[in-house]
Amino acid sequence: MRLKKIAFLTPRPGMSDPDFRTYWRGTHGPVVAGSPGYGSWRLRYVQNHVLEAGPVGSPFGFAGMAEFWLPGASPNEDTFSQTPIYRDRIRVDELNFIDMDRTISMTATEQVVKAGSGKAKLVVLSKHARGGAAGGIERAYADHAAAALACPGFGDRVMGWTASHVVPGTFRLPGARSADALEVDCVEEVWFSDAAALDAAFASEAFRTAVAPARVELFDPAATSSFKAEEIVFFDVLNRT
Repeated sequence: MRLKKIAFLTPRPGMSDPDFRTYWRGTHGPVVAGSPGYGSWRLRYVQNHVLEAGPVGSPFGFAGMAEFWLPGASPNEDTFSQTPIYRDRIRVDELNFIDMDRTISMTATEQVVKAGSGKAKLVVLSKHARGGAAGGIERAYADHAAAALACPGFGDRVMGWTASHVVPGTFRLPGARSADALEVDCVEEVWFSDAAALDAAFASEAFRTAVAPARVELFDPAATSSFKAEEIVFFDVLNRT
């Protein structure tokens, strides 16, 4: 289990989605990744741009999702927000393109189900079913994922799979300001070799008859959304060789 921050981004008022994506990728990403000393606070920085709605639940309600892997067992958000790296560099640029009162982050523990990646990525956001999972969500999720990976037609198309379980009480606005909780406590990321393999996996009989019904035991279908993502890695000291 590795600790990470996940942020759902909203464009600043008056900014179109194409302009938001262009600025986020072309300007803000390099600003963040190129900040001197950034590696002391973040081990990996990834942008997930929304390509289209996914095959599970409703459409994602934000313009994109950022991920930041942390170096220790503490979210360190309050301390990081007071550093010159954030205060004088990253925050200054955030004001240029995101809505600072509608962009929200959370801390999560990442559970790697299957190590790997692919050209096509699906992000699924869910809320635990009422009452939670007996014995802990991580164990129940591991059992669910193992069964799904064993399903021909679905599991054999999955190249990589992780689940990030949100730590209660960690929702924040930029600058570590307190925020109301969202109806999200699990962020799943599933990679496939290409878009055709992703579509085929979720159109398969295995997904319809086995994987999808099993998900109802873990997650509330009414509080589930998904999107197909373009994943862009800007900073990564975890996977350097």
